[in-house]
Amino acid sequence: MRITGIAACLVAGTAAAQGIAPEGAFTINFTSLVVNGEPTIEIGPDRRTGLYEGVLTASNAEGKGLLHNLTGHCLGKFEIDTGSGTFEQHGHCVYTDADGHRIWEQFDFEPQPLAPVQMAAGRWIGGSGKYEGLRGEFEIRVRPLRPATEGFGQVIGSKQGSYRISAPN
Repeated sequence: MRITGIAACLVAGTAAAQGIAPEGAFTINFTSLVVNGEPTIEIGPDRRTGLYEGVLTASNAEGKGLLHNLTGHCLGKFEIDTGSGTFEQHGHCVYTDADGHRIWEQFDFEPQPLAPVQMAAGRWIGGSGKYEGLRGEFEIRVRPLRPATEGFGQVIGSKQGSYRISAPN
């Protein structure tokens, strides 16, 4: 039997996802489309707060392994202080693979200057299916891009760190 087209991609993607080592280091690249939702609100002189919602695609730099070819959905809250030129953001993401297995992430952009590249601390806080027992910490670097159309923001970035998948109790 010969497998072609979309079927070949699905079979290859599933096989790669099943080959995840129980622990290791990773570099994951992602792109994010940010939905410009509700406007920010003023919370003081030169300070505003708002909500962040983004959808992502992620791929492991090795072409296989943890978070290779997964989609993600993130929600968070941010604050911008234009007087001091700083911002911070905190939130969570959920990533889903082709089999419906999920990975849960928490991220924190601590107060930092508004700059072309922003950095955050991230951590895996669990998962379902083949990712059950997932834990890990990583650095996130993001670079906002000029949006292709109004009503959205676009970001590219990377996550670099280590993980471990422990057997469930």
